[in-house]
Amino acid sequence: MFRKPTTQTPKAPAQPEVIAINLDELASLEAALLEADRLRRGWLEHPSYYGTGFITVHDVIAELYQRAGAASVVQPDPQRARLPLYAHEITWIADAIRGMERHHARDGLLSDARRLHNRFNALLGQARAITHMGGTPVFTPESPQVPEARVITSREH
Repeated sequence: MFRKPTTQTPKAPAQPEVIAINLDELASLEAALLEADRLRRGWLEHPSYYGTGFITVHDVIAELYQRAGAASVVQPDPQRARLPLYAHEITWIADAIRGMERHHARDGLLSDARRLHNRFNALLGQARAITHMGGTPVFTPESPQVPEARVITSREH
């Protein structure tokens, strides 16, 4: 007749998924975004392609360079500096690639953009698979167990 109230333990808020990119990757990302923007503007011959209410390529680049400035305070060596790029921001490079394909970008820039997009997705996959606990990367307890590798001896060939 009377039911015991069910209490659910509140879940911890989800942490944003972030990857770390270096300054060379930032420069490649900037080149891809600017090339896609140049092609779109040239194709449409309209300076306000994005219209009102949308973020522009120049706003995106400014945001990334603000992060680079903050990273240089923490790590003064530019070769070791890492900037955060959030998972949802990887769509910027994907959108740039689509625009470059649609408007016939130079092959070198397009292939660089594709390579960068693949790298960002690989880093995102790595970030999703690893949880940092005390500085040591470990797999999360919920992750499936990796089967043990079997060594093949020369007699089995």
